[in-house]
Amino acid sequence: MATFGQRLRTLRIENNLTQKDLAKLFKVSESAIGMYERDEREPSFKLTNQIADHFNVTTDYLHGRTNKPDSYETNMSFYGGSKNYTPDEIAVMEATLKAYREQLKKMKNDEKK
Repeated sequence: MATFGQRLRTLRIENNLTQKDLAKLFKVSESAIGMYERDEREPSFKLTNQIADHFNVTTDYLHGRTNKPDSYETNMSFYGGSKNYTPDEIAVMEATLKAYREQLKKMKNDEKK
């Protein structure tokens, strides 16, 4: 499985950000970002959560515990469990939930401005 540093570097590159951009965004030094990416240093829990929120991934994904970036568990027990839904229905519900979470994130970012 990937390390935190590998995941952070990949996310940064995929989002066309430099280490300097991340440092400014998360209010840490550029050298700290480099050390995180080289797995020479680990960020605090607070910073790990901020990174996960910013890139819309789970902390389990960042830490290499899963390969699914948005692996929020599908918990449909409130409607009788996933066995009551087709794979297509589950996919639609998950996509809707993901869109909702992205809209919330955008709204929070807009409030900060």
